[in-house]
Amino acid sequence: MQIRTCAQPIELVHDVPAEHAVVCLHGYTGYPGELALPAQLLYQSGCDVFVPRYPGHGTSGSDFLTTGKRDWITAAEDTLRRAVNAYATVSLIGHSMGGAIAIILANQFSIKQVVLYAPALIIPGLSLIKVSFFGLFIPRIRQSWQSDPRYQFFDERDEDDDAYMGSEYWSYLYPRQLRQLELIRREAVQQLPESTSNILVITGGDDATVPKDVGQMVVDVGCGENRWVHVEHATHMIPYDYHNDARKQAMEETLNWLIPR
Repeated sequence: MQIRTCAQPIELVHDVPAEHAVVCLHGYTGYPGELALPAQLLYQSGCDVFVPRYPGHGTSGSDFLTTGKRDWITAAEDTLRRAVNAYATVSLIGHSMGGAIAIILANQFSIKQVVLYAPALIIPGLSLIKVSFFGLFIPRIRQSWQSDPRYQFFDERDEDDDAYMGSEYWSYLYPRQLRQLELIRREAVQQLPESTSNILVITGGDDATVPKDVGQMVVDVGCGENRWVHVEHATHMIPYDYHNDARKQAMEETLNWLIPR
């Protein structure tokens, strides 16, 4: 299955490889291009940056239906392992589901510095029992989706990428895959008390998907030197938010947290 241009993995490596690398993990039904802006800013600041694509993402809904938790985590794990083996230090960024995966992998690889954008540690209304039941009978359920022209993109893409992704992914609920998301969320919450990473968690006041309570959760439960920044007008799409000031604030906080001093 052809991978859309916006969903191609991102690798930004200097001619002379940097000492520090950052691995960025996108969200559920998302794609690498959603993290293009922090990737570019980190690269300009001297880091090498890698943004993997999870199987089933950025291709088609039918492809997505064949994938799940283990596929998504393994893709992220493979990229992180290569970075850990090649660089003196490695940091992690995770957006939404990618934030939950980042917690799991940060523990596994002892990653010191982590940034989480609206991590999927609390998802109101997502019931494991409900999605498991519907998943037995219905592979996907149509829902309303409409492109929002306020968002600007920072990745390389074809003109119809957003419309295509919307028609294949965001126009449907996928009960079986939502169950996989819930399993990832539960594992991350279970592992958070064991986390010794220094975590910056950023939440948005206009986020209709993940509540700001995740910020306090990370600060209270994680064992590292954690910090919570709540950006009042940020949406769930923090890395490419249409609120310019909110996006800029999140990117400044990211660079301050991750760039070695």
